Amino acid sequence: MTRPVSSARALLLVALTFLSPALLAEDQPAESQSAATPEPKEESLWEMRLAAFTRYGSSYPASEETQFNFIPLPFPVYRGRYLRLGADAEKPIQGRLFRRDRIRLGIDFDLRFGSDSDEIAARTGMPDLDFMLEAGPELELQFVDGHLAGGDLFLALQLRAAFSFDGLDPTYRGLVFNPELQYLKKLRKPGQQLRVRLTPTFANSDYMAYFYTVEPQFAAPQRSAFDAKSGYMGTDISVALRQPITKRFEIWGGLRFGFHQGAKNDDSPLYTQDVTPSIYVVFLYKFWESKRKVPVED
Repeated sequence: MTRPVSSARALLLVALTFLSPALLAEDQPAESQSAATPEPKEESLWEMRLAAFTRYGSSYPASEETQFNFIPLPFPVYRGRYLRLGADAEKPIQGRLFRRDRIRLGIDFDLRFGSDSDEIAARTGMPDLDFMLEAGPELELQFVDGHLAGGDLFLALQLRAAFSFDGLDPTYRGLVFNPELQYLKKLRKPGQQLRVRLTPTFANSDYMAYFYTVEPQFAAPQRSAFDAKSGYMGTDISVALRQPITKRFEIWGGLRFGFHQGAKNDDSPLYTQDVTPSIYVVFLYKFWESKRKVPVED
């Protein structure tokens, strides 16, 4: 589905509703926030949740076409020593290999929704863009610990290999590199959290080709053949808020803007927009948890 304006407006309203407490928290005295610092707590090793993920945004990076995605599903949560599943709605899969002081080495994962090319004017008649899974090592460095407007500042260096899936059949799609700067702040209510991310993206030619190459057999009068090159892809700026409602129900809401000016393949006929905004909201309801508890890490 493309351009469901009413769905986009509803998502924007929900996202702004749950992002607004982050602004209100800045008005609180600093001492009241620090005095409310909770002691380390424990949570269940296993949980089962019902999740509903909704997104309205560009069909692919630097695309002027938009799409609405809605995925309801049961969602397992696992807080293991080396593997975390579902504990973070923005990064539902996390691998943890090593942690010492302010340095952490892990496995980073990312997901991209697929798109129907016949619903995208620039790609009509071309192969569809399949669901994509990216995975690879991540080195995270913490520069500031609670002293930047009451929040933490991190730099994460992420290198991931990408695979698209046509059903269960994976196809290698190249490498992507992100040096990501993240600001993380705990707000007034327990579990309430603000995140701001600045994420430049660089990719090799295989990855770029998946989105921007036009093979000669798919060339048309309004779409010339194009061979995508490796290099800079764009920079994302995102703001997200985790908002617990009850002990069992929470909402994540976020806004993301992709800035693609100066991208290596901005002369591709499949590159159609410099700035691509998107909205997402995630609803999570916990209906079961294990008796075994584990420490919760920041």
